[in-house]
Amino acid sequence: MPPLRFVKYHGLGNDFVVVDGPLMDAARAVRLCDRHRGLGADGVLTLLPPRTPGAAATMHIHNADGSVALMCGNGIRCVARHLAETRGLSGPLTIDTDSGPRACTVHRGPGGEVEAVSVEMGPARLLGEQLFTVGGEKLRAVRVDMGNPHAVLFDEPTVPRAARIGPAIERQVPGGVNVGFVRPWPGGLDLVVWERGCGVTDACGTGACAAAVASVQAGTIPAGQPVEVRLPGGAHTITVWPDLSRVTMRGPAERVFQGETGL
Repeated sequence: MPPLRFVKYHGLGNDFVVVDGPLMDAARAVRLCDRHRGLGADGVLTLLPPRTPGAAATMHIHNADGSVALMCGNGIRCVARHLAETRGLSGPLTIDTDSGPRACTVHRGPGGEVEAVSVEMGPARLLGEQLFTVGGEKLRAVRVDMGNPHAVLFDEPTVPRAARIGPAIERQVPGGVNVGFVRPWPGGLDLVVWERGCGVTDACGTGACAAAVASVQAGTIPAGQPVEVRLPGGAHTITVWPDLSRVTMRGPAERVFQGETGL
């Protein structure tokens, strides 16, 4: 296997191996993500040539199990930081994804250090409610499409609960679904997400957006105002416009290390 140069990033503990193309096969992505024999990651993000005029690159996403995701909120923030730092880009930049182009802004502090990345996540699509049965328990979820599919449950937002219920719900939707367990609190939301292809992760950017959309629809948080969404790995700031035509996500993207591997 030819050596592969990579950079490891994470967004609130949701971690990724970022590589330049060409696109690798799914089996190699699985080896890279292995936390005992590989580099360890929730996914591999491959940078490919842009598809649309003015875009900086295309982000391809392999989940840890080798499956392909159309969109990743924490991942795109990591890619935006990587592009800004390795290619000397400044100001707004556009990244193509399999869910369409996304506009990103890398925010820097007084000394030029990256403080956060904002992403225009596009419009949200409310798909209605769906009833799931898990172990005799009937669970009602709000289905939200954020470029990838989510089922949002107003339920106990704990890792044990998500790890027990999430896989069963994921399997009840053709192609799988991300499952968010959310509880509103004054001024924000607590959230734990079971991600298809990964399991429970420290954070999920599209999941935070989906939870905020479902909560705006339910009237538990305000539309048009930044809201803190707290996950096990930390907090995103999400703003949902009243007509759901625009959802903005802001959060960190941290560079961990870089190297070369023959995996």
